Amino acid sequence: MDPIVIILYNFITGTLCLVFGVNLMSGGLERINSNLLRNTIARFTGKVHSAFITGTLITALVQSSAAVTVITVGFVNSGLMKLTQAVGVIYGANVGTTITAQLMAFKVTDLALPIIIAGVVLYILSSKSSLRNIAKAAIGFGLMFLGLGILRSGAPYLRESKLTYQLFMEYGKSPYIGLAIGMITTMLVQSSSATVGLTIVLFNAGLISFSAALGLVLGDNIGTCITAQLASLRTNIYGRRTAWAHTLYNIIGSIIALAFLSPFSGLIRYVTSAIGQDETRLVANAHTIFNVLSAIVFLPITEYYVKFIEWAVPER
Repeated sequence: MDPIVIILYNFITGTLCLVFGVNLMSGGLERINSNLLRNTIARFTGKVHSAFITGTLITALVQSSAAVTVITVGFVNSGLMKLTQAVGVIYGANVGTTITAQLMAFKVTDLALPIIIAGVVLYILSSKSSLRNIAKAAIGFGLMFLGLGILRSGAPYLRESKLTYQLFMEYGKSPYIGLAIGMITTMLVQSSSATVGLTIVLFNAGLISFSAALGLVLGDNIGTCITAQLASLRTNIYGRRTAWAHTLYNIIGSIIALAFLSPFSGLIRYVTSAIGQDETRLVANAHTIFNVLSAIVFLPITEYYVKFIEWAVPER
């Protein structure tokens, strides 16, 4: 069979499994914890630091920063939360969602089919909605790893094809091209975790440079903001400000990271080596370190950042 056909088949199949798996997993986890999600956000976000911790823990639990951000937009829109509190939740949601990328960096694709089978059996045998949601999350978890496995299996064919290999070698070095591709792709698939997973596969296969992988990760963080923007279309000024707080937070953080790309890259390599991990973990660690550093930078200046958002998004 023509390598191009195999490449396209693996890419389309793997990407579909990855995107659908991530969405199914986060959707199942979100339904299991839907009441907990809303109650916790409403109860434990009094100050910006507690809001940050709450956003981190809740997103780590439900694995959907989009869901947490959309709920936050709704709370601000209804007057249940102030913009300062919402910004803290957004900082935390960005950190909490990086756990998915960390899981993807582990080589556990052999567990994909057993996890899917266990999930399907549980779904068929269960009549309770809570157990069915757990089953959906398990199936999504397995599909996520199955998709990664399919994408990885296509990597050797990418190297064999002169056309695709030259394409990646020519355009797979620029962090700016990577940022644009990551942003657009995440906007289309509505899942930064899925596009970070694809970045992990491409980098570990040697098809893109670490600089380009960093660009893709930064673009993923910007692209995921489209969900909050869509959720804010019919909200009041406070809801719109919350969505823009999320968007500008990621844009500003990405610009700073690009401006200091060399030391940022060196920091990721140093931390990865210091904790005894190899280069296959670099992309996942980059995603985590970027979001943790962004929160560290913004937390002390949240009051001024909120004033900036109020100035940038004035009342009509």
